[in-house]
Amino acid sequence: MKNMHILPWDDSLCRKGQKTAWLRPYTLDWNNPESDSLHLEYSYNGSDWYQLNGNNGIWFPDFGSKRLHSPSIYQLINGTYLIAASDAVYESSMHLVCTTDFIHYTGAVCTGRDYEFEQLYPITQKPAPNGAVEIPMEILSELQKNYGKPEPVLLHAVEEVHITAKPGEKPSFPERVTVEYTNGMQEERKVRWNLSETDRITKDCQTCEVTGRLEETRFPNPFIYHRADPFIYKHTDGMYYFTASHTDMEHNLDGKYQYLYIILRRASTLGGLADGSGAYEEKVVYERRPIAGGTLSPHIWAPEIHYIDGKWYIYYTTTISEESSWRIRPHCLECKDRDPLTGTWEQKGPVVTEVKGDIAFTDFSLDHTHFEHKGKHYFLWAQKTNNISDIFIAQLSNPWTLCTPAVRLSHPEYAWELHGFPVDEGPGIIKHGGKIFLTFSGSGTDALYCVGLLYADENADLLDAASWKKLPFPVFQSGRATGQFGLGHNSFTKSDDDTEDLIIYHGRQEERYLVDEDYQPLYDAGRNASVGKIFWDEDGMPNFSVPSERIARREEDLTVRAVITIK
Repeated sequence: MKNMHILPWDDSLCRKGQKTAWLRPYTLDWNNPESDSLHLEYSYNGSDWYQLNGNNGIWFPDFGSKRLHSPSIYQLINGTYLIAASDAVYESSMHLVCTTDFIHYTGAVCTGRDYEFEQLYPITQKPAPNGAVEIPMEILSELQKNYGKPEPVLLHAVEEVHITAKPGEKPSFPERVTVEYTNGMQEERKVRWNLSETDRITKDCQTCEVTGRLEETRFPNPFIYHRADPFIYKHTDGMYYFTASHTDMEHNLDGKYQYLYIILRRASTLGGLADGSGAYEEKVVYERRPIAGGTLSPHIWAPEIHYIDGKWYIYYTTTISEESSWRIRPHCLECKDRDPLTGTWEQKGPVVTEVKGDIAFTDFSLDHTHFEHKGKHYFLWAQKTNNISDIFIAQLSNPWTLCTPAVRLSHPEYAWELHGFPVDEGPGIIKHGGKIFLTFSGSGTDALYCVGLLYADENADLLDAASWKKLPFPVFQSGRATGQFGLGHNSFTKSDDDTEDLIIYHGRQEERYLVDEDYQPLYDAGRNASVGKIFWDEDGMPNFSVPSERIARREEDLTVRAVITIK
């Protein structure tokens, strides 16, 4: 059993034995029922706040204007909580509703503003000046099971290193030490030792301390500018390949200049792919000119590069029309040469199905990915039915042909999937601990765009929708504290040494919403690619932490100490 040095606890997280937390209601005030619904955020210290349900509404009133303003929470004598709010439209009206858990709501009424509820209800706790009330940790735990736990994962403990050396002998330091994170995950991390400190060791020393610094998995943020729907593939030879939806910042917001190219970037390290590294090479491997007489984008979206049975393939979306940008379908390119940057790419055309009368690709279809499992090749994509975007899966007979009926795995049903548009899109696959995890993105592409999760047992029938379980909350969402918004359409890769799982995602560094009059998210080149570390919870589920969050908030927490005994 290794001895661990326990670091000071960050009070933005729940302390061991903590009995209560803070809960605060709010609305977004966009003058519509969606934004003027009951939103909730929580805090362990009253200063750092985490928005539940991806910053989406949790309770939606049915009376009055169906819109709330300035909600407050009061605790009643029987353990029930009363939510009181003004009506956002009718100034003479107010809303009241009761709850015991902030998941189920009863007794909702819309009454007159002069209703003296504070005298009529047995109130034991009023809101604090910041609008928060104190709630038992048991209530918060149940809320998190339904609406998520969007907290950072931080370093919690570092191995205490003890080394024995003979007099006059240079001590041998471990290349890695064990660390533990606040979610319970342990791993080995590299250390850069201050070897100059060994000069202090003399023949008269009995013990001496040498320090080192843990290496972090950190990349520039943004990692690559003006690239949405990023995809990184690490090849068998260790080379990294990057591609993404290409936007042109020089012609920002002008649709006919956006999404015209598939650009393939390659580097020998993951960090080498970053803008400004000087360590990558890239090439345009496919392009298409604006359609409709040069006035509209062909919408080349979400390219992905895969290596399947000894050949290279790029899946991408584009319109099948020369007049409309919106008749989009998944397509496939093939390269039989060894080097995909110098080789010849052949068009295989739209991805098709062998199943007669199947729903696959009969309507707006995009955001495809491929994965192999137990010798079978699978294709995932998003497709609209009645203007609702769902996630589908089917098996492939070859890289551009489905051989089984399309099976719907996910349909927008929660508030975080319904903002702006009912959308589930951008599937991505990662395997871990006997499970297959499928991430996807939900809602319109503004600051509420977020990542959801389905998962299945690795031995299950992946073409049976019942094999997949869907979490009811987003697992990766905007982080106001770190300035990252609208996270989504991710892929996965490994670190250079293959010890860490990483999420590659796009986001914006400005908080904008679909309701903003001048906001045009589709043709805005402000979506940039970033890299994040994945932590694995003790139950085997992925934890994506907070976007752009470091593993330690204090530099001294990255220090490793080795006690050297001379004898």
